[in-house]
Order: sequence, then C-alpha cells, then structure tokens
Amino acid sequence: MKRKIANELIFILILALTISLSGCGKNESEIVAQVGDRVIKISQILGPIERYDVKYISAEAELETKRMMLDSLISRELLIIAAYENNMENENEVVRVLEGESIKFLLDALFEKEIISKARPSEAEIKDYYNRLSEEIKTSHIVVDSLSEANDILEMLKQGEVFEDLAVKFSIDPTAKRNQGDLGWISWGMMIDDFQETAFALQPGEISAPVKSDFGFHIIKLIDRKPIERRPSYEEQKNQIRNMIIERRRRVLMRDYVAEMQKKYPVTVEKPTCQFVLNKLAYLYPDTIGTRPRWRDIIDPKQLDRDEQALVIGNYEGGQLTLGEYIKRAEKMPEKNRPDFDDYDSLATVIFQMALWDILGVEARKMGLEEDEDYIRKVTRLREFAMADLMLNDSIPSKVELTEEDLVEYYNTHPEDFTSLCRYHLLELQVASQEEAFKDKSTISSEEEFKRRAGRKTLRPGKKSIGGDLGIIVRDQYPELFDAAEKVSVGRITDPVKMGSKWSIALVKQKFEPELIDFESVRLVIIDKLTKEKGDAIYREWVEEMKKRVEVIIYDDVLTGTIDESIYENVADTSQAG
Repeated sequence: MKRKIANELIFILILALTISLSGCGKNESEIVAQVGDRVIKISQILGPIERYDVKYISAEAELETKRMMLDSLISRELLIIAAYENNMENENEVVRVLEGESIKFLLDALFEKEIISKARPSEAEIKDYYNRLSEEIKTSHIVVDSLSEANDILEMLKQGEVFEDLAVKFSIDPTAKRNQGDLGWISWGMMIDDFQETAFALQPGEISAPVKSDFGFHIIKLIDRKPIERRPSYEEQKNQIRNMIIERRRRVLMRDYVAEMQKKYPVTVEKPTCQFVLNKLAYLYPDTIGTRPRWRDIIDPKQLDRDEQALVIGNYEGGQLTLGEYIKRAEKMPEKNRPDFDDYDSLATVIFQMALWDILGVEARKMGLEEDEDYIRKVTRLREFAMADLMLNDSIPSKVELTEEDLVEYYNTHPEDFTSLCRYHLLELQVASQEEAFKDKSTISSEEEFKRRAGRKTLRPGKKSIGGDLGIIVRDQYPELFDAAEKVSVGRITDPVKMGSKWSIALVKQKFEPELIDFESVRLVIIDKLTKEKGDAIYREWVEEMKKRVEVIIYDDVLTGTIDESIYENVADTSQAG
C-alpha cells in the first residue's frame, strides 16, 4: 500500500514541476518597452504565444497580435505604478492573495534546488544515451513479491525448469499467463533504470540475478539482441533524449526526496483519537462487532459533532491534521488506499501525503529559500498583479450612469442584435435509404398519417413515441433539414435529405420568421452591454491620462525582430502553387 501512495505522490509532484517550468520564451533578456522605471521583456509576449502554440495567417496579423499584447502589458504596468502611488502594498485583499499563493513559489525554489538542477544531463550523458539506442533486445521476465521467492525460482531454473512455464505459474505480472513473461523487443529508455541496465548487460540465453523495482523482484532472460540499422542522427534526437533523461531523473529524484522527507518529518498518529473513532463505530453499529467492517464503508462526518471533528489525528513538524479534515480528504482517495483506524503505519503514510505541501514549505523555509532571488521576484510580481487588480476594480473611477434615452437609442440603432432567428416546427421521418424516403413522401397525405408512420418506423432515437416531432428548431440544430424546409410551404413535406448514413423527410408544421424582440425583454442585456462599453472607455481614458505623466518607450525593432516573414512567404508560395 505504501508503494502505491508514494507513486501517486511522485506523479502529482512531477505534474507540479512541469507546470511551474512552463512558459520560458526565447530572447527573454531583451527589453521591448519601458514604462517609467519599469521594463517589459519580450519573453512576456513570446512566452504565452509559444506555450499555447498560437498560429497566424500573415506577418501583419502576427505583429498586430503582439502589439495588442504589448499594449495590455503596458496598461498593467501603469496600474501597478498607480497602485504603488496609492500605497496598496499592504491592503487586505493583496495580503490574502500572497498568503494563499506564495507557497507555490517557495516550492518552485525548493524543486529547482533539489530536483530540477540535479536532473539536467551533460552533453556526454546525452551522447551515451544516443549510443545505447544503436540496438534493441528481446526479453522475458518473471516478477514476484519477495527476494526469497525470486531466489527459489532461480533455483528451479538451475534444476532445468522451463522459464516460460515458471512465468505463467509464479509471475505477478498480469500479462504473464497470456504471454509467458515475454516483453518483446525493447530499446534503451523503455524500461526502468535497474531493469534495463541488467537486461542490456546480458547475453542471449542468459538469466539475471533478481533485480528489485517498485513492482517487485524481477528475473530477466535475454532472448536475442539486434542492431537498429536506420535511426535519426544525434543532432535530430538530441533534444528529445535530453527531455527523456530529465523526466526519468526527476521521477527517481522525487521518489528519493519524498522518502527522505518522510523520514525527516515523521508523522505522529494520535492513537487516542483513532480509538475514539473505533469505539464510536462500535457504539453506532453494535451488530458489526467481531466482523471488523472497514471504516470507509460506514464512517460519515455527520456522525461526529464539531468537537469530535476538531480532534487531532496526526501531528507533524509545522502543523497537525484534524479528524474532520482527515475524513474529508480520505473520502476522495481510492478505497483500496484508505487504512483502518488501527493501522497506524498506513495512517502515518496517508497523513504525510495529505500534509506534504505544508512539510515541504517548512523544509524550504529552513533552507532559507525565502531569500532566493527567483522566489522574491515571483512574490513581488504576484503582489503587483494583485495591486493592479485592486487598482482597476476599486480605485479607477468606473461608475457608469445610463439614461433611459441611452438604452432606447442603442436598441433602435442595433436591431440586428435583438432580432430572433428564423425557426421552423418540423416533424421528421428518418429511414434507411433514399428510395424508402421518396416512397414515404409520395404515400403520406396528411399530418396525422406522417405522425403515425414516424411513430411506427422513424430511426431517430427517442422520436417514435412523439411521432417524429423535432419541436421548434433553428438552423444550427439540423442544418440539412432546415435548408430543405426553407424551400417548401407550411403543411408540405420536404424532399429526402441525407443525414449521415440515413435519409430523412420533414413535414413543416409551422414557420416563425425573424422578428424584433420587444425592448423590455432585452433591457437588462442592453444595460450590461453599455455598462461594459462605457466602463472600458473610462479605463482607456485613464490609461491615456497616465501616459501623459509616465514616460512610455516602445522598442518596436525588438517586437518586429521576433517575426520571421519567410514563414509566410512559404505559405503564399504553397497557396499559389495549389
């Protein structure tokens, strides 16, 4: 059980690492604009573009988008300057944001020091990995739970037992009974480190000593090996190999680091609290005494009063976990991973998992990472963003006053915004072929007959019981039927229309032509729209006023230098050739 919990933990932390590292753009040191004494770097524009893989139809469109992004960044810097002028650094809203989010940056600094920096491979390591990709091997294995079992199987093999037969009989690999332990052809990097180191060192027909992994103890047999004749060059695979090495190392480093932290910050399980829960369950469910039902099947936080939920179930350096919080979090875990309340070792492991972020925060502070330059930079930026948001929403004059005349004028000058779509009320009969659809059309003489036949044979799911009634539709719902209905009058049946692999005819029951929606029905919509438009106008005016007293310098050559016009020339050439 502890192994499963640790693996889930490592996956979560690796995901956090991936997120924290995303968004590093090229040319990040180049300054694209100055706002007062503050600078905007080109990476602040390129980072989001690269992260979301934004595409453009032309160089002009790319430049326009980047200029819009730069304008937004300049406006934000002006908000920050104004927020500092208004002494917003210590406003309650800003402090709350920092308290809730700054721990993430502290953990970023911890991961950089303990995991990321140690995972980066040297050029020699990347080349060695590439050279190992020159061959592949065919292997089989037997995996068991204990070293003693593995040694017993080795002894059987020495006495002449068949490897494949023992794999079927003893291996805990769920595929062994089907494939007799055969792993097929594998290349370097496909298996865990210790396994592949051992496997690639074997000669055909040779069997290894037991190899330990997170899955158990493996006995490996090398069947064959062969060279890979065609493969990409080193330069073509270099970056991919670097990323693969980093990912594998991160997992190992994270696994070992979590294990180290679990030893350094042991969790003390409060046994009196656990015994209280067991006694409570015995009182609530006396008929289960002696059958030892698992707590997860019967415990409910509502069975505990406020004081009982506040009981401490686990202590660790830097904090504690209450019974109520433990139950709430444990309910989200897979049932197989939830321990009984008298399984203290497993409880300690689960509580450690729940408290890991807090514990890592304690460790980071002990290491003095609150003085780390990158951490300070990120926290400062977070504070400034919170200040800018507060400045925008609370301090810039934004009261929009609307008169009745404003609302009516907008309604009268924008009729296209308040005109309903054309709608048709249709009955449909869907059949398997075009011939059948034509036959039905020619033999149906009334709406009642259409409904009876649709109720008997239409193929559209759920429509037989209501005689094929599609209700009132707009074009987006059934465009083919809608277009066909447009050509006939009310009460008439359309020609057959292909609907995927089937064919449909429709009887037009009613037509509702576009009409202007009455003013009162859209009054609130108009208010929302005008409030936003005028609020945006007030903000733009504020930005322009700020620019009159805060110098803004834009280095347009830096922005235009990020655009490769040859990309669009190639697109144009391809288009013309087509």
